[in-house]
Amino acid sequence: MRRKTVNPFYTHIRASRAEMLFFLNFSTSAFLLKKTVYIFIALTLVLASCTGSKKFFKVAERLELQGLVGDAAEYYYQSLLRKPTNVDARIKLKDVGQKYTSSLASEFFRNYNTQQLEASLESYEKMKSFNSKAADLNVQLDYPKTYDDDYLNAVEQYNSKNYQQATLLVGQKKYNEAVGYINKVKRYNASYRDLPNLEIIAVCEPLYQNAVRNIENKNYAGAYTSLISIKNKTDNYKDSQQLLELADAQQSKNVILFQPKTSSNFSEKEIEESLFNNFQAAQKQLNHVNLINNTPFHQNANKTIDLSNSNNVDVMQAIRKATGADYFYLYDVKDVRQNPSGEKRTPHNGFQKENYKEKDGTMAVRYRTFDYNSVQAQNVFSYTYKYQIVNAYSNQIIEGRDQYITAKDAVDYNEFSSPNLIQKLFGKANPSGNDISSLFPYNPQSTGIVNQYNPSAWRAKFKENGARTTLKSFPELQGEAISQTIHLFINSNKNLK
Repeated sequence: MRRKTVNPFYTHIRASRAEMLFFLNFSTSAFLLKKTVYIFIALTLVLASCTGSKKFFKVAERLELQGLVGDAAEYYYQSLLRKPTNVDARIKLKDVGQKYTSSLASEFFRNYNTQQLEASLESYEKMKSFNSKAADLNVQLDYPKTYDDDYLNAVEQYNSKNYQQATLLVGQKKYNEAVGYINKVKRYNASYRDLPNLEIIAVCEPLYQNAVRNIENKNYAGAYTSLISIKNKTDNYKDSQQLLELADAQQSKNVILFQPKTSSNFSEKEIEESLFNNFQAAQKQLNHVNLINNTPFHQNANKTIDLSNSNNVDVMQAIRKATGADYFYLYDVKDVRQNPSGEKRTPHNGFQKENYKEKDGTMAVRYRTFDYNSVQAQNVFSYTYKYQIVNAYSNQIIEGRDQYITAKDAVDYNEFSSPNLIQKLFGKANPSGNDISSLFPYNPQSTGIVNQYNPSAWRAKFKENGARTTLKSFPELQGEAISQTIHLFINSNKNLK
């Protein structure tokens, strides 16, 4: 038999046809995908360029032509929302919105009858939400009212199904999974059956177990965190309250506060004693820190303990054992200063606006000068506060600082150069605000517009206009300085571990 030969030319033609068909199919798919992308981009650009009623209406028309009834209904709604008098948008919302409502109603009916409860609830709620929005714009949409009863039945079945699943998971100790099902029920009925108690178990039990493990491992801080989370949920889960008290007590640190030895400087002694009393009062603001009364030790300790002297380790350890202290807090106050600057007066010229009558009877304005003083004064109270926090077990200084504490007050006001000037300027001893408003720090007639400014702040600086002229006293400033030091004490102690 003669063997049939294949012409390579025809083989090439057949291969080329296959490649061409593949290319055409691929090109068609790419074209359709590209067209869809272009449509999406075009719609996005249209909405980004303008948010008017007409633009939303045009987008809605395009979506409707593509058969996207739900999206079209939403855009017709947006169009009418932006312009309630848009008749075309109202007609379209009624027409397309009804189609959308009917579609969602059918979807609900189908899902409900096939026991797809979550999908049926979603369809119904979406339908009701859209109907409510349309009704707010006086567009009434209809759906079978029997579906309201079906919806309630679906909710009951949905809750029952998820509640049973949550109960099963809690019984299997799969608490995190159970919380998801509990939240589904809570969406519709937070008090469903025994759901509140079931939720407490699902949330608190893993926290409780974690707290117990941490206490067994002496990780009291970790246990405390878990137990606080339980407390935020309920106050009476098992013995969590007792465990919380235990964890709190175990991680609390005892700090013995050494009052400085008696100082010969009265100011230093007064501040040191005030700080000692305030430090103890500030204990309520400290986290897990208990301040110990150091009465038996504070006088002798400060005379004999030198933290740089290693020979005092035995003394420190003896105090630790006697007091149960975890840390020692030592402090001192030095260089108390009260610095009054005294009043500094700087003379200036001001200008008063005056209305007068010209010879021809017309009214004119002129500015006459007057003398006033700019007065400045300042009181400064300060001291150096030195403190150290010492680990009672290792005798190591874990924090120490020399902190400059300062409190100051300043006044800056204007006063007329003499009491007689007030009478001369205003015709009375006590000028009112209206009188002061006639004064200027510059002559508006001879000062360029660029150099003029609103003089209200300058006028407010006159003591005759109510400006503050009295400095805070040094006892007041001392109180502010002590408050700063108490804040420093709290911040340095509240995170001791």
